[in-house]
Amino acid sequence: MNSPVEDRLREALAEAGAAVDQSALRPLRVPERRRFRMDYRLVTAAVAVAVAGSAVAVLAGGGAEGGRDQLTAASVFSRADADVTVFLCTATAPKETGCTAAAGPEQRAMIERVVQEQQPQIAAGQWVSQATAYDDFRERYAGNQALLDAVRPADLPPSYQVKLRQGADRRQVTSAFLKVPGVSAVIDHAAIADAMAGVQKEQKTDVNVFLCKSGTSVPACVPKSGNGKKGVAATAAQVKAIQQTIQQMPEVKDVVFEDAATAYESFKQAFKDNKALVEATRVQDMPESFRIRLKSDTTAWSVVDKLKRQPGVAEVLSHWCIGERTALHADFGLNLPDRTVCPGGA
Repeated sequence: MNSPVEDRLREALAEAGAAVDQSALRPLRVPERRRFRMDYRLVTAAVAVAVAGSAVAVLAGGGAEGGRDQLTAASVFSRADADVTVFLCTATAPKETGCTAAAGPEQRAMIERVVQEQQPQIAAGQWVSQATAYDDFRERYAGNQALLDAVRPADLPPSYQVKLRQGADRRQVTSAFLKVPGVSAVIDHAAIADAMAGVQKEQKTDVNVFLCKSGTSVPACVPKSGNGKKGVAATAAQVKAIQQTIQQMPEVKDVVFEDAATAYESFKQAFKDNKALVEATRVQDMPESFRIRLKSDTTAWSVVDKLKRQPGVAEVLSHWCIGERTALHADFGLNLPDRTVCPGGA
């Protein structure tokens, strides 16, 4: 069951359209043809910049029918130099992408028609095959055998990459590709890069521990007894116990409690360009949280694993893991869960 807060945010995001749409982190999706699903617990001050970055950069497409992809790569420009990447559906794409089958020749022809229509905006384009994408993926993550073992060649979506002309309307181009059936995601790489740079510059938190709010549908907050539909807020005793647990962890460098009012101010600043979303959000919508800095990134996983099991905790987020998931989605079109991407299944 969605709370009134989630309903208001859904309406606001729908009005904002492609300007706000998240995907790498359990994305906020606002595609035209797909149900919108949102966990407002992620829209908080602690990860607002990261969320906003993914929202601007990632547009979800719809599913399509068709056979296995047989695209071949054309070496027009370096993959790293692409301005926009259009990822196609694969047969193994998770259902949250909206894909129902692998994109076939009909969908590829539609993408090529969009390219022709957008010639004033597009300087060059090229297809990237699954084989090429898989080779690049294995080279990039050669040191992460667990991740390599979890991803098969068929999981890497084929894609179409474009270089934009100077002064091109990036939103117009991404929106045009978004309308094509068989597209799982459209990535604006400049928006992703800007967002991640902002996160790295401003980031002072390694782990966020979000507390349960009343009325939420987050499973960890819903009592096993009772109506089983609505969550309950963390009690004072639970909050105190969580704080004591954090303070006793040898991996923790320092911890700060952030109340709803502080989170709301940061949220408004991060989303200042999205008037609809800000106006739809209230102070009471924001979850309280503990912001943790660690002595070493390598110790994050034991901290996350222990804290996510504490009563009164809605969600525990590792910012390093968020960055990894964002990179995998933006560069390879992969939508992978934390347990696959992050050591220890954080």
